[in-house]
Amino acid sequence: MLGVSKSYQDPKHPAVADFTLDIEEGEVVALLGPSGCGKTTLLRLIAGFEVPNEGQVYVSGREVVGPNVWVSPEHRKIGFVFQDYALFPHLTVLQNVAFGLSARQRDQRIRRAKEVLDLVGLTIFSRRYPHQLSGGQQQRVALARALAPEPDVILLDEPFSNLDAALRGSTREEVRRILKRTGTTTVLVTHDQEEAMTFADRLVVMRAGRLEQLGAPEEAYLRPRTAFVANFLGTTNLVRGEANGTFAHTILGALKLSEPAQGSVLLSVRPENLRFDAASGVPVRIVSRAFKGHDLTFVCESLSESVDSNIRLTVQTGPNCGLQVGADTYLQVRGCVVPLGGSDRV
Repeated sequence: MLGVSKSYQDPKHPAVADFTLDIEEGEVVALLGPSGCGKTTLLRLIAGFEVPNEGQVYVSGREVVGPNVWVSPEHRKIGFVFQDYALFPHLTVLQNVAFGLSARQRDQRIRRAKEVLDLVGLTIFSRRYPHQLSGGQQQRVALARALAPEPDVILLDEPFSNLDAALRGSTREEVRRILKRTGTTTVLVTHDQEEAMTFADRLVVMRAGRLEQLGAPEEAYLRPRTAFVANFLGTTNLVRGEANGTFAHTILGALKLSEPAQGSVLLSVRPENLRFDAASGVPVRIVSRAFKGHDLTFVCESLSESVDSNIRLTVQTGPNCGLQVGADTYLQVRGCVVPLGGSDRV
């Protein structure tokens, strides 16, 4: 994808703006961002459901969109799994999977459909109808139907959003295993940060139709480039400071930086990088406490007399911390904090 742009009504506010992205064969990539950031539009541009105003799209090295080039969706060798699965209610599971294989002989269609059903573990359900399946099983039927024609790319549009929380994780893991086993290049659209980070090899974090950050999940989370990315990929504390090389002076003391910086900086301090200490550090008062089973999240108010001390900090601990709302204690920072490259837009 090279320099792709798409506007609907207002050219000054395009849905996708000058977007360039290169995806490796067999890679699983997640388009991640808030509602309205352009991720679904980008997916539809790849599929051929939308026509870009400018730019080029390539699938497996073949140009499918460009100046004087247009390949229709059915000829792009792309599989698409919709959010609602779009299964045919009057067809059996086997017939749903075989539907996209009309160019093959009947016996070849049935053989291929059975192969893919075996791959996704649904062979015993081949004669059932969609309404007789669970949500996770329907999702795997939709994936099998997309895989049956042996596409070069699979596009997934929020495919797990209709599943309950308990089923979502296991289904996600199973789908990723299948895609990796088949070596299928995959693009997932989601607004769920946990889903993107556990499913994808790389994240494409989008904002207002543009690429905000691209990288492995660990890289994007641990080294966000902007305040937007830091906040979107989980909770963070944004702290201003004055940097001098590898350290910055802040309300939390002299903090070690993940990379050198000079002058005024905005820093990302993850809640798990803060810890309570009974004797030393920055004085704080706990103003809220949320127990989540596997961890505790506290919000603390600084008690420092500094002019810039009127801030609140989020702290994440294990579930056994005994501190309660109203308690006074101290905070310390563990490890490095991340300078946000001069971008303080949130």
